[in-house]
Amino acid sequence: MDADRSPTLLQRRLSDNGRRVAVVADVDTAMVEVTVSGRWDRWLQEATAPMLRGCLAAHPAAIILDLHDLGDPRGASAPLWRAIRLCGAQMQSPVPVVACLPIQAPLAGALRRRGGRRVLPLYPSVPEARAVLGISSTTDQRRRLRLVPELADAVRARQMVTDACAIWHLSELAPRARLVVSELVVNAVEHAVPTIEATVTRLPAGMQMAVYDDDPHLPCLRRSGREPGDVTARRLGLRVVHHAASAWGSLPTRTGKMVWAVVTCHQR
Repeated sequence: MDADRSPTLLQRRLSDNGRRVAVVADVDTAMVEVTVSGRWDRWLQEATAPMLRGCLAAHPAAIILDLHDLGDPRGASAPLWRAIRLCGAQMQSPVPVVACLPIQAPLAGALRRRGGRRVLPLYPSVPEARAVLGISSTTDQRRRLRLVPELADAVRARQMVTDACAIWHLSELAPRARLVVSELVVNAVEHAVPTIEATVTRLPAGMQMAVYDDDPHLPCLRRSGREPGDVTARRLGLRVVHHAASAWGSLPTRTGKMVWAVVTCHQR
């Protein structure tokens, strides 16, 4: 990863005067749910757009937009939802984006009048959208490991990644992927969280690794006096991830957070 590029660290929610954007990643489905509520205006648009881009960067299985409590009778927000849907569809590993809101809601009518239904699938509820998307998702491209936690868990996580690289014919990624997942797990263990889960997901040009824990605090980089490209030293925590991965970041979950990293082939 470019040393000057910042990780994508998303807060659980942004709110102001009744307007709110909330993000939740789910370990079971690998989907991300984004709830947008309040009166649609410039503040809400400027808060929502970067949150959605950050969600796409994590390569989730899908993004579900919960717009039940969004006040937008004129459909002014429709271009943003269509743009995010298009961005997800054009990714090398496409990310489905769907919206949930009552069929009779003014925004739903605006989306239909503007042709949004053809571009952005609409569902009356989040559980219904989750169920439909879950049916279409594949499980052979994702591996999951529940950890104790203890420092020895890094060994188990590295083995999971090693096996995945072999099965998916990504042997060139194995050294960096093992290093990244090891640091992600150690970072979670060092914060003494009671529950840790690690996942690895196949991408067209690489893989995404994620560690879920019960600590809601955002991760941070430790200061280091080493050269920016030096990833050989141990115990540098997320700074190793920062330089070994093509991108990394964090998403909130219902109980804590998910720290993710993407490693790609032919990565500079």
